[in-house]
Amino acid sequence: MITLLEWDGLTDRERFNDWYRDQRDQFSDLARDADWNPLFEVLGEKPGWVNLPRPGNRSGFSPLHQAAWHGADFAVVSRLIAHGAWRTQRARDGRRPVDIAREQGHTHLLDLLEPVTVRPLPAPPDALEQRVHTLMRERTGRCFEEIEHLLPPLAPLTEGLAVKVVFTVVGMMGGFRYHLERDHVHVHASSRMDADDGDHYRVTPEGWTKIL
Repeated sequence: MITLLEWDGLTDRERFNDWYRDQRDQFSDLARDADWNPLFEVLGEKPGWVNLPRPGNRSGFSPLHQAAWHGADFAVVSRLIAHGAWRTQRARDGRRPVDIAREQGHTHLLDLLEPVTVRPLPAPPDALEQRVHTLMRERTGRCFEEIEHLLPPLAPLTEGLAVKVVFTVVGMMGGFRYHLERDHVHVHASSRMDADDGDHYRVTPEGWTKIL
């Protein structure tokens, strides 16, 4: 079974339901406090949460960023990565977990946290990411203007052979699922208002086409 990893780009904490925000805060508290065993228990129930920051995305620190900050044991960091933690994920200030570990002097983690490209993006990757973001903006209409969302980077798709990501968009009543194919990114846009499965797109650095 392939886990759908979540990207949370929502920057307004008040947009979350209270019960969900509280659960996410508790999860983030575990990572902040380096309380790893309970955190892994949560991931056992909610594996898609492994890359989520605290709701509101103020620092953008994921559990792997927190592990790098604390200089967690090699086994803890390995386990996070096995759960799907993204070594390419950047905090709001642009730092990756390996950058934080290096700043903190946690040299035992540097090799482990250095991103490894398992599956490269179609070149040029910057143009591909721009096309995906443009498609998302067009599909959501004014949602991104009315409610700020941080659009997902594509670099995490390079970290495994079958990385699949879900990006929920507030105001769309749905969102996107996307993954990397051999020469393109497959984007699935859907809403609870759709009468069918939604729309599927093949996105390349040159543009996108709807899959019929």
